[in-house]
Amino acid sequence: MKLSKEDTDLFYRLIWSLLFYTNQKFHVIKNLKEPMLKNEKPEDIFNLHEKLFTNPELIDSFAAENPFSFTHEELEIIKSWKKFVKGKFLIVTHLKNHTIFLTTEKEQKAYGVVGLRDEIKDVMPPFLPQYVNTILLQFRGKITYCGQISSYGILIGPNMRRSIQDEYQKTKSMFGIITSLDEPVVEKKESDEELLRYYLRSADRRMEYGGEIHNILEKNPALKSVYSLEIGRAYAKYAGKKLSEIDSLTAWFAVFEEIIIASGQSEKEARERAYAVVQQDKRAGVHVFRHGRK
Repeated sequence: MKLSKEDTDLFYRLIWSLLFYTNQKFHVIKNLKEPMLKNEKPEDIFNLHEKLFTNPELIDSFAAENPFSFTHEELEIIKSWKKFVKGKFLIVTHLKNHTIFLTTEKEQKAYGVVGLRDEIKDVMPPFLPQYVNTILLQFRGKITYCGQISSYGILIGPNMRRSIQDEYQKTKSMFGIITSLDEPVVEKKESDEELLRYYLRSADRRMEYGGEIHNILEKNPALKSVYSLEIGRAYAKYAGKKLSEIDSLTAWFAVFEEIIIASGQSEKEARERAYAVVQQDKRAGVHVFRHGRK
């Protein structure tokens, strides 16, 4: 996804005016007479960005002086850039509505970022994930980038790719995909449940994150039913294969974790029979599945 042409034109008019103002203070580009940076050297524009976002008080002084007679809305957009996110990111994936930029510090965040004149996937190398350097800015309810983005060109191997995907899923479970810089980032109330489901999704993850699973269940015992349900779903796949081996007749089966506890000719019958042998506080952890010919 990218900004509209109208929004992109406005974005560049605002950011170039602010960079022009910054240049008047620091004289990075000699003889720059107007806020038109299209033909300037990328390294000079990069240095202007560095000066500006190392000295964000320039945004307030620019808004106060308003040297280009911008409207109130335009000045508010510029002032919103005080809440920037700057540094090294991992581009993890391109989704329909945005590209995911994952921060690389200890407590990672995942930002949904839209392109400017082009979609981000069209201006970056095709291999993912990849390390990039840029500055994220708010613009009319979306997050975009400052107009400059550089790739480190590092090829990431399969093990590291898997680790990055795990970190992305964990971060997304905890904080969601951040699509606005206006509000503080807070941990989602349901993050423990989402994270638990992620850890339980495969046998490899259940083994790798055994300690984390234990900690979540100890912290929030109410999630034990989620644990039982996800384990039951995983076991149902194994049970289905075994039932096929004995040429089982079509039926519904109820499992609790790794035990088949009931069966019936309908889902309702199997569930009722399961509930008859499972304590009430554990019934939410019962998984019912159909096996046989459709």
